[in-house]
Amino acid sequence: MNSTVTIRLNEEERKIFDEYSKVYKGGISTMIKQLALEKLQDEYDLATVTRFENGMENGTITIRSYEELLKEVGME
Repeated sequence: MNSTVTIRLNEEERKIFDEYSKVYKGGISTMIKQLALEKLQDEYDLATVTRFENGMENGTITIRSYEELLKEVGME
């Protein structure tokens, strides 16, 4: 099921969006969807890195080498 979202643009904004949408080889709608998805992915990636860094800081995440892992699981 498709849904519609309306964005109001003034004439200058419309010209900017029209020009920039050519980079995405589609219309304004395609460009906005791609940009929104890219932004969401960037935010998700940043949150993941932040969780990892926090885990490293507070000791809930540890890193070990491949060799250490092999020893741990008895596959030396």
